[in-house]
Amino acid sequence: MATKEREVLKADDLAGLSDEQLLRFYRTMVTSRSIDEREISLRKQNKTFFQISSAGHEAIGVALAEHCRPGSDWFFTHYRDRSLVLSLGQTPVNHFLAAVGSEADPATGGRQMPCHYSDTRLNIASSSSVVATQFLQAVGAAEAGTKISKVPGLLELVNNFDEDEIVLVCGGEGQTSQGEFWES
Repeated sequence: MATKEREVLKADDLAGLSDEQLLRFYRTMVTSRSIDEREISLRKQNKTFFQISSAGHEAIGVALAEHCRPGSDWFFTHYRDRSLVLSLGQTPVNHFLAAVGSEADPATGGRQMPCHYSDTRLNIASSSSVVATQFLQAVGAAEAGTKISKVPGLLELVNNFDEDEIVLVCGGEGQTSQGEFWES
């Protein structure tokens, strides 16, 4: 195959993504996997009591985040969404502080289980361990977003609202058998 043909194929395969975007995606994916591996090590050393791996979910997380606006859109995550929340702006330090239940954890002060992401600055709602609960919460947030500008006086009470905000909810296939999913 000629060089020019390979270049055309390469550009088509990348869906118009720039080298900078691809490198950023790759770094986040590798960081996500590395955090998982380190948390597993910490669990084996009894320095954290719980760990859920996000391995295998890295690509979808960075792809989703590329189309979202942290701090404007709303996120109701699944425990395997590490790459998503890293792409939105959380740091590896945030994840390690949560993993060890540190008081310095900026999201919850060590009061939430590891891999239950939250960040008020980025509109990542605190998740629950109850399977599929995030679907109910996401529907409530979306419903609120449709009513804020329609209910007189409500918009003045809300600090952070964009007319075009979206609500993203993520989950696993096991959650689709739960009532919370179907009720949503």
